Amino acid sequence: MTDHSDTENPSASGQHIVQGSSEFHGLSREIIWLVIKNFLLNIVTLGFYRFWARTNVRRYLWEKMHIFGSPLEYTGTGKELFLGFLMIILVVFVPVAVINVAIGSLGPTLHPAVAGTYSLLVTVLFFYLIGVATYRARRYRLSRTRWRSIRAGQTGKGWTYGLWQLLLSSLMLFFALILPYKNMKLWRIKMQNTHLGDRFFVFDRDGAARQTLVTLYLSYAVVAIVVIMVYALPFIAVAMTLGLEVFSGTMSEAQIQAQVELNLQNNSGLLTMFGMVWPVSLVIFAVGMAWYKLKETRLLVGLTSFEDLKISFDATLLSFFWLYLGNIMIVLLTLGIGFPFTQVRFARFLANHTNIEGQLDLGTINQSADDDLTSGEGLAEAFDMGAV
Repeated sequence: MTDHSDTENPSASGQHIVQGSSEFHGLSREIIWLVIKNFLLNIVTLGFYRFWARTNVRRYLWEKMHIFGSPLEYTGTGKELFLGFLMIILVVFVPVAVINVAIGSLGPTLHPAVAGTYSLLVTVLFFYLIGVATYRARRYRLSRTRWRSIRAGQTGKGWTYGLWQLLLSSLMLFFALILPYKNMKLWRIKMQNTHLGDRFFVFDRDGAARQTLVTLYLSYAVVAIVVIMVYALPFIAVAMTLGLEVFSGTMSEAQIQAQVELNLQNNSGLLTMFGMVWPVSLVIFAVGMAWYKLKETRLLVGLTSFEDLKISFDATLLSFFWLYLGNIMIVLLTLGIGFPFTQVRFARFLANHTNIEGQLDLGTINQSADDDLTSGEGLAEAFDMGAV
């Protein structure tokens, strides 16, 4: 962050102006006993305490996250998460399980086309529900978030978001280059429906989204070209070693095979290159996509604003890998028990790399109507989605 000073001053109209940035004051050692308690109670309750455990961790993370010097507050309960989980199990998973048993009992009498169609429909349904779960879980968390007693929230329909995510994800199977557009579209839907009090976040206030999308496509193309070049290097090396006569069409298939085997025997380095092409390509692909995702996040956050505030994100690839690899080691070494420690590290990472510029006049923000959600994250819990 570039500015950690948090101030509040009365404006000329008697309203209050706040400015500053985001800070996270939590420490991993502060939640050691909370982690131990959650772990033991999960064992005693055969895992059912996880809804309350997740709520306890969220309350800690929220109260340690300060925006303009004021902490967030989380008002959700474990009971809401548990009831949401039960509702989805009864409404979605039990009926699907009953239908599966009924179809299985028909056995060979069921036409293969009917069984195939049913399997396809169930697969599409579950991918669709993942999008719905993502949106509704975010809506629940925001509806249970307060800042200076002002309610946050999210409008819009999870069913609509789920359709967009399903459609764009399906198109990616045939046209992978749609990824930048897909992510920008889904980000736009979420941001334009996010509010604090009665004031909504704004996406692309300055009309720069189209140029940003072009930049994203160029960055995405760079990653693709580098990965393809690395993967193609062994084949290019073989072609250069064999000579152009192999590709001239004058040699028979047997002669080409004999020539390839001879060159591979005489050039052991080619075998090493072929053996390394997949792992090296995967590593470069992972690093390239991490670089792209960070750039995408920086650009999309830069297009997002709230009132007179400008938001930016400045995480680097090195800082991201330090976070990611560290979190993996914590989860592996603690056999998953220390997962809340990774959440503390992630919250600190977000606060340290999120910058907020400008002033916010609290006098312009009125309280929003209370959200009508009475249960939380049922779909997300059922799919075991979301760390926080």
